[in-house]
Amino acid sequence: MKNKITVIGSGAMGTAVSKVIYDSQNKDITIYGVDKKEMEDLKEGKNTKYFPESVKLPRFNVDYNISSALKDAKYIILAVPSKFMDIVLENVVNNINSEVILINVAKGFFPKTKISLHAGIKEKTKDNKLIKGVVSLIGPSHAEEIVLGMPTAVSVVDTDKKILLEVQKLFNNDYFRTYIQTEVKGAEVGAAYKNVLAIASGISFGLGYGINTRAALLTRGIAEMLRFNEIMGGESKTIMGLTGIGDLIVTATSKLSRNYNYGISLAKKGVAEKDPNITVEGIYALKVINDISLEKKIDLPIVNCLHEIIFENKDVNSAIELLWKRKPFSE
Repeated sequence: MKNKITVIGSGAMGTAVSKVIYDSQNKDITIYGVDKKEMEDLKEGKNTKYFPESVKLPRFNVDYNISSALKDAKYIILAVPSKFMDIVLENVVNNINSEVILINVAKGFFPKTKISLHAGIKEKTKDNKLIKGVVSLIGPSHAEEIVLGMPTAVSVVDTDKKILLEVQKLFNNDYFRTYIQTEVKGAEVGAAYKNVLAIASGISFGLGYGINTRAALLTRGIAEMLRFNEIMGGESKTIMGLTGIGDLIVTATSKLSRNYNYGISLAKKGVAEKDPNITVEGIYALKVINDISLEKKIDLPIVNCLHEIIFENKDVNSAIELLWKRKPFSE
């Protein structure tokens, strides 16, 4: 039986998960993308737009035509920024010709909604008989380390355990390990919220504050995440796992993190210079989380402060000063 895997997206994470699957002895991989340089590189076993020349990759099959890329696929990996997911998903659904499982590796909220990517993908595909299931891959995983074979552990997330067991086998190898997580709401909250806290962490570092400050910031940020998670219907224990604390550690403390770097740039320059080639998922998540906090009257001071800085052009130092002067209360 054929097990063709089509990866939609030739960027850093699309490339990294393709290598993981290849190293898990699944060789029938086709990468679909629109960037000619990336695609030509991938045919030669590299992707120099995101990784050094020294990083050696398999010579992947590539396809510029989405219809032929998806033809007879059994698994489709969606490795595109969250803000494009609605457009990409519609294109994918219109071009599949076989029963498939969709595997999402992006994090955040479905475009133009206040629901998670996982929930949005399921909602948009629920009436399609060819789509057997939707799974999200969530956890502490920088593409730059995955391609080097550094030990990495993530969760495969959905409510259907049978589908999760099938997808789990695609990814497990000597350096990449997946755990099954059936509590979807908490996993998706952690995946989105940690990007917002990573921006805050970057701002703290960029302003020259030390580890005391960052420890306080992230600890109080986790308290906010737990409050938000409860309102969204997630379980608190999920936040303590790979999709919550695990993902937060890797995103809020490493210069490999786009969200963290965005925060550093914002602190140092007053205004972050956005690179059109780099997606900062935390910006989009921040807008949605802040809107929900106001609607549902959830106390999320770090989120509200960041929203003022990024969307209302408030001075960074003034916003932080007001945050720090909040009335103390019990932890």
